[in-house]
Amino acid sequence: MSPINAVAQSGFSSADSYDAHRPSYNPAAVEFLISTLGLAGKSQAKLAEIASGTGKFTSLLSARPENFETIAVEPHGQMREVLQKKALQGVAVREGNALAVPIEDGWADSVIAAQAFHWFATAEALQEFGRILRPHGSLGFIWNVEDYNQARTFACATAWETAMRDLNWKYTTDTAPRFKDGKWKAVFEEKSEDRFHRPIHEKLFREKFWVTREGLWKRWNTLSNIANLNPQDNANLRVQFDKVLDNAEDLVTNERGEIEIHSTCIVAWTALRQILWGACDGSNISK
Repeated sequence: MSPINAVAQSGFSSADSYDAHRPSYNPAAVEFLISTLGLAGKSQAKLAEIASGTGKFTSLLSARPENFETIAVEPHGQMREVLQKKALQGVAVREGNALAVPIEDGWADSVIAAQAFHWFATAEALQEFGRILRPHGSLGFIWNVEDYNQARTFACATAWETAMRDLNWKYTTDTAPRFKDGKWKAVFEEKSEDRFHRPIHEKLFREKFWVTREGLWKRWNTLSNIANLNPQDNANLRVQFDKVLDNAEDLVTNERGEIEIHSTCIVAWTALRQILWGACDGSNISK
């Protein structure tokens, strides 16, 4: 069920690997998002999760004490299959996408997209979200972004992660939308966008985690730009990847030989505006 970006379609075809090697989300960030969206303590609130992937975030929604009723919408067949096999409590999995959400008008208390909004950051998607939200319903996004997967101008915590970030960009040769290009917020700056309160709010949660060298390499290979490399380019990248780690002077490891990685969990949120239609001229007033 299209549309789905061709880079995403091929890059995320190894859905089991994605599920195994991508991290979960910062607990404080998740709690903040749920609270800010007005969902904390709201028993059986109705949530639409768009582009739910293999269910990394969906699993956290399912485990919540509020017993949310979640419809998880995912266009990618392999990812959706992994999610369906989890049989998460309170979660209905549906095939669909951000431009054609298989949910009735005004059903959702909140729409959430985890690690995904950059793929469909368009006015058409926001219109569809507005359609399925109840009046004043909330909209939230969350991303895990390691320093090595950040924007070119991002100040990484270490020199070796800066080198890794530059290497990542070197092997980003397609034009697919990604969080690191910083373009996802542009849709909220368009004058024609009056469905949601602006500006969209953001809060950052810095964190550190530990991973083995091979675990880090496997995580790199879940990035769409890396997953789509041909075998020779992937092998060349591995040589450069290892060189950065071998030559790093500020690399921190623990007693198990795991590498310290710096990351940011980004939370963004807004809410649907109330539209009052003029009785005579059909104009609208937002508040």
